[in-house]
Amino acid sequence: MQQLKIDKTPLSLQARQYLLGLIEDGTLEPGEQLPAEADLATQLGISRPTLREALHNLEREGIIIRRHGVGTFISRRALVFESGLEVLESLDRQAQRLGLDTEVVQLTVSERTATEEEREMLRLTDDAPGGVLDVDRVIAIEGEPFAYLKDVVPQAYLRRKDLGEQFAGSVLDIFLHLDGVSPVVSRTQIGAEEADAQLAARLGVPKGTALLKLEGQLYGRDEKVLDYSISYFIPGHFKFYVTRRVNI
Repeated sequence: MQQLKIDKTPLSLQARQYLLGLIEDGTLEPGEQLPAEADLATQLGISRPTLREALHNLEREGIIIRRHGVGTFISRRALVFESGLEVLESLDRQAQRLGLDTEVVQLTVSERTATEEEREMLRLTDDAPGGVLDVDRVIAIEGEPFAYLKDVVPQAYLRRKDLGEQFAGSVLDIFLHLDGVSPVVSRTQIGAEEADAQLAARLGVPKGTALLKLEGQLYGRDEKVLDYSISYFIPGHFKFYVTRRVNI
């Protein structure tokens, strides 16, 4: 490890970003134990209180696990998924590219009446049926939750029976294999939100943890909304990037 450089960024944030970078490039692997605090602080050229602040932030994000009397370990869920925002792809397919198997846990599927907000997001007209399929689940790898996903779909496009017994967690993948439904584009808003008590419990993170939030609408060829989704991701496990052209 190298000593941190002195600049305007607080050293605790530099330390957090540096350690996170070692995880992302594979230098530090899931399950690996970090050096003792005194040794790690010396290697980074920072004080132990500064290092503790960085480690505290990484622990809140679920990146590391601190075991009293044993040591600090890289969480087994500290996996980084890279995805370009230009292409919509399911978590299951991204995991397959990394040689990982995702698992759907805490799955709840219900058919119910849409709320007013859902009708608005699905752009349902006043005379349109209000029945929707609600697919609510947590996605885990090796038993470690890392994402909470919720999809609300008009029953005109998808019913409970369409999910099948081997549902792998992706409503998008179901759409891609259904006749008569052609998803074309997704409009997604990206933000951050603190985990409330319910979300924190489901994802296994402390209450108040900052989560990456994606709220999207999936459109078909007829420009109708096929799906309204809300997704929460534990930070540090997803790296999104955008390819932008220069307007000459």
